Amino acid sequence: MKKFILLLCLFVCLTAAGMWAVRAYFFSKGPLVVVKIEPGQSGSSVAQMLKEKGIIRSELFFKILLRLTSSARDLKAGRFDLRENTSAFEVINCIKSGKCTHYEKVTFLEGWRSEEIAEVLAEKGITDARAFLDIVRKNDLEGYLFPSTYLFAENTPAQKVVDEMLAQYKKNIAPLFKKYKTNLTEKQVLTVASIVEREAIVHDERPKIAAVYLNRYRIGKRLEADPTVQYALGFNLKENRYWKKGLTYRDLKISSPYNTYRNAGLPPGPICNPSRESVLGVLNPEPNFDALYFVADSGGRHVFSKTFDEHRRHIKRIRGR
Repeated sequence: MKKFILLLCLFVCLTAAGMWAVRAYFFSKGPLVVVKIEPGQSGSSVAQMLKEKGIIRSELFFKILLRLTSSARDLKAGRFDLRENTSAFEVINCIKSGKCTHYEKVTFLEGWRSEEIAEVLAEKGITDARAFLDIVRKNDLEGYLFPSTYLFAENTPAQKVVDEMLAQYKKNIAPLFKKYKTNLTEKQVLTVASIVEREAIVHDERPKIAAVYLNRYRIGKRLEADPTVQYALGFNLKENRYWKKGLTYRDLKISSPYNTYRNAGLPPGPICNPSRESVLGVLNPEPNFDALYFVADSGGRHVFSKTFDEHRRHIKRIRGR
């Protein structure tokens, strides 16, 4: 009797182990793998690629199932998130439905101009840079492309990318204009905010920097904002970047409506896409703050002045000359 019980227990254990092994081999999914299906890629080629990556176990079964349930033309081109050891049926259904489409995470920083955004979109394979910029320029959308982290699929239409960024602008920025009263238009607020964005390093200085530019604008004094000249200069080949560092006196004389050293008033529009904090700084600037000048110190903050003489003294002290 005891021998029978021992044999029975051994049989149960072996059966359970066998079932677990079968389940692990055929049904337990493995790590996530990103695969890419090219436009026009044949079903046989897709099956071979999936087999090589360990996503399916039988290349032949995948091709048979594909032929019975649909056709290779139903397999969407693009990048997909699939797991190793997935059933052929699930893989086909997932690709056809788009449920496992791979979304690329992309972050657009505050203060980027539209060209910088377009470059990243193209590098990530999300959309065509020229098509994106054409839409932005045609609709005058510089300043309205909300800086944030997004998830986009490969080869997303440029208009869809723009629409998503505008939707985030309407969600995060547009409500501020209802909350705070201003004599400026929405575009003017964004224009000042874009300058503030490029100037500010420390968050709590945004309302003060905004106040300086608003003070100068209201009394008809030229803004003389370096970022507007940097914007006008465009891409700097020597530095291989936008926003040239170390502006020269020659740079300050560039003929451009965006050059606020030569032109009074505000530039024609935003020079970058500002953060919510910079827009808020313009709509709610530092109260009772009548400074007209500021200069950056060595620690990333700014020293503010009411008069030009005071401003010059601060410059001499900070720069040691």
